Amino acid sequence: MSAVIRLLAILCCILAITDSFRCKIIVRVTSKTDKKFKALVVVPALGIRSQPMIFNGKTTKKVKVDGEECGRKPWIIRTYKWKNNSWKPARNMTAKLQGQGWIRVVVRDDLRPAPLDRFGVMCSEGLCG
Repeated sequence: MSAVIRLLAILCCILAITDSFRCKIIVRVTSKTDKKFKALVVVPALGIRSQPMIFNGKTTKKVKVDGEECGRKPWIIRTYKWKNNSWKPARNMTAKLQGQGWIRVVVRDDLRPAPLDRFGVMCSEGLCG
């Protein structure tokens, strides 16, 4: 029982320490659908909102995020579908991300952003894959 408490204390310390580090994360959004859609990456802790990424086929686009303590609030990756000549909200993915590396988010026919793989990025409190 005491070993479990020690382990939890160590994990909490690691989370507290990594939460204050600088982050440099590349978000790679990969389309696995032929549907037209738009994706946005929102980082509330930094007040950052990416430029819209418009996909018309199976391609990959990326966004670079650079700042301090970007994992304080959950990130939001939103997709929008093209319907009746305007953009309509489709699906969201939220998770706290922190670190220095990259994460690949895949969008399939249901337009739900889902993390596929990552390197050097800690993910918590959300859809982490």
